[in-house]
Amino acid sequence: MASRVVSYMTREVYTVTPDNTVAHARKLMLTHDISRLPVVEGTMLKGIITITDIADALVRKYPNRPANSILVSEIMTRDVVTIEGTKSVKTAASLMLKHNIGGLPVVAPDGTLEGIITRTDLTRYFSEKMKGVSLVKEYMREVYAKARKEHSIFYVLRLMEIDATGKVLILDGDRLVGVITKRDIAFLATPISMHGTPKYVKIKKPLVYKDRIGSTRIYLVPLAKDVMTPNPITVEPEEDLARAAEVMVREGIGVLPVVNGEKVLGVVTKIEVLQAIVSSRRVRRRL
Repeated sequence: MASRVVSYMTREVYTVTPDNTVAHARKLMLTHDISRLPVVEGTMLKGIITITDIADALVRKYPNRPANSILVSEIMTRDVVTIEGTKSVKTAASLMLKHNIGGLPVVAPDGTLEGIITRTDLTRYFSEKMKGVSLVKEYMREVYAKARKEHSIFYVLRLMEIDATGKVLILDGDRLVGVITKRDIAFLATPISMHGTPKYVKIKKPLVYKDRIGSTRIYLVPLAKDVMTPNPITVEPEEDLARAAEVMVREGIGVLPVVNGEKVLGVVTKIEVLQAIVSSRRVRRRL
């Protein structure tokens, strides 16, 4: 019998209301290490807000507004794709791939929110139920977003717009040195500060009024190396995809560079795991 959404969904769901601020939603995501929040009024689902929405709002839509002045209702998705708990995990994976989304609120027929199922939940399902079914090389993505460590964060953001996974590998020459995800962008401190070091220089220049000397902060554009997560975990092409899925769940990451020695061959993400769920017939390749 096919596994059902109800068996893998999260029942205790953190939520926000339309009148909450983006700062509040961001804090909830950061505190609880989650990527999306259903927006509710009472028990009824009204929308959803994601890390992508927050990153887009703070970097692109409203760069001059503080997060505590932007309401959830201004940036949330209102037309939400949902699923019922009785549906199969394969149906959930198909919906996420079709709509290019990372999670589905689980609702009762009357629209009451009952839980949420995410790519991570389905990746956990695959790691538990699909051992020995697929190899990493069968699903890895050979075309992927990459940048040099000296590229600006704005260049990285443009790459994220093109790549559906929202993940960018950072290279030093041909050597893999880091990964940047939308989470890294959404959870940047303001003013921009990476690894505990404020990224600005302070210079003094004469002021016009009475020749008084004042100081001003000039902020530098952060580079990929300032924002990236260094020394990413990698996987080899001949490894079991279920093991790769297990690593992603255990380590709380969404991408594994696929390497042969120091050569990067591609990437495998939770999206590829979902593709494996949809296409797999659970015929074991090997014992």
